Amino acid sequence: SGGALEPEDDTRPGSMGLWIGPLGFVLLLLAGPGLDGPQRAVAGVTFWTATWWMTGAVAVGPTSLLPAVLFPVLGILPASQAAPIYLRDLVMLFLGAFVVALGLEKWGVHRRMALWILARFGTSQRMLVLGFMCAAAFLSAWINNTATTLLMLPIVLAVLDRGGDKTEGKTAEASGGFATCLLLGTAYSASVGGMATPVGTAPNQEFLGQLAERFPDAPKLGFGDWALAWVPFVALFLPLAWWLMTRVLLPVPAGSGGSAAGAEVVRAERAAQGPMNSAQRRMAAVFALTALLWVTRADLALGDLRIPGWSRLFYGADAADPAWLASHKNDISDATVATAMAILCFVIPAGSAPGALMNWSTAKRLPWDVLLLLGGGFCIAKGFQVSGLDRVMGGLLAPLYTDTPGWLVALGTALLVSLLTEFTSNTATTAVLLPVVGAAGVQAGLDPLAVMAPAALAASAAFMMPVATPPNAVVFGSGRLRIATMARVGLVLNLLAVCLLTLVFQLWVRRVWGISDGLPDWAVGGG
Repeated sequence: SGGALEPEDDTRPGSMGLWIGPLGFVLLLLAGPGLDGPQRAVAGVTFWTATWWMTGAVAVGPTSLLPAVLFPVLGILPASQAAPIYLRDLVMLFLGAFVVALGLEKWGVHRRMALWILARFGTSQRMLVLGFMCAAAFLSAWINNTATTLLMLPIVLAVLDRGGDKTEGKTAEASGGFATCLLLGTAYSASVGGMATPVGTAPNQEFLGQLAERFPDAPKLGFGDWALAWVPFVALFLPLAWWLMTRVLLPVPAGSGGSAAGAEVVRAERAAQGPMNSAQRRMAAVFALTALLWVTRADLALGDLRIPGWSRLFYGADAADPAWLASHKNDISDATVATAMAILCFVIPAGSAPGALMNWSTAKRLPWDVLLLLGGGFCIAKGFQVSGLDRVMGGLLAPLYTDTPGWLVALGTALLVSLLTEFTSNTATTAVLLPVVGAAGVQAGLDPLAVMAPAALAASAAFMMPVATPPNAVVFGSGRLRIATMARVGLVLNLLAVCLLTLVFQLWVRRVWGISDGLPDWAVGGG
């Protein structure tokens, strides 16, 4: 699972954002134009929190706790309602998924997965680029995108150094862009891969959480529903982006060139690992079982065909009643699976090493800042809802959606979010924007999913700037890329991602998720 939070260590007192946040809070609290008291308070808290999130003036974790303090103080939400939001069902899903991902990292199973995929792509330079992209995308669907990129980068650099490529300038002349394609392709795929699963990146969870909070009667989207909808997008984006980069933007020779050395690096890495030990086999089994239980938990609809989920087994005879099942289908959620499997990691003996597959010293590496950021985003969204600020701001945006073709609504929303996340955290952006676009969609008579889903997914399509997302920053930190190159290639891939996202959403996701052309009954009064 991944998030586009910038790497940070400590508060930077000299940052202007440290003072702009609380100053804007006071100004909005006292004189928010056209807003009543509660709405001004929510706007002020949101401005303060978002400013610190986006400028990094204060670390993400403590910043995310601001709504938990200020909403009760300002009378927006009582503490008894604000505090539980930070540990709601979807936060527990992310927490459990992180524990399983840390287990994969602890025993090196993720590295074995990556090398196994790479070994399947031959020795040509073009195919090596595709292999690295597929490996990064697959891993990022399950583990943090930053961790994925940090894992892949040493292998990328070993391949380049073995082939004699040391700088981008030399690479552009000697290998026609091979090194640049390898670096950028790995970073971009780590961002896009997270779109394939609900645990792949934090904006996905932000979207699901806000949808469930704002529209309690909305369709419940399980792991299988999400994967069925968005794996096709990832499967289409990877080969298209690869073709554009290696054939058009940064042409790579068709022959193997010097990349036989790269394939040798992969073979040597795999040989050095030796056979899997018992801990690795058990951790791989836990991972596979977790994925299987997620995909098969709830009923999966494929047109008129409905495949029953295993969670029905726990409902007894009542499961035969569709009305009862509909009202109880959240009794066992994806978070239940994630939490159970996380606990199991602390129980199963490692076998080849003392102790269990997971220990608390490793678990303490959990990205608590991401979990708190999710909770802070959910809390802000609740504040928007109870104060009516979402309806006020949505009313300003609604005319742009009214009488606008659905494909243009999705395209415009995705393009806006994609550009914004070039300079801001994608999770923070979705936390602030989703309540507004959701309310705007309702007021324009649209299904909220028609605007919220493109906005959430487009937050992961930020490829132009090193600061846009940690994978970009990691590969840029190798010293072998120029910002101008990243911006030029990233702009084209941004546009590709936005257009492809719109196409897949309109032709496939709307059908799979049953998104209507008008305002569905479950959304009436929810915006």
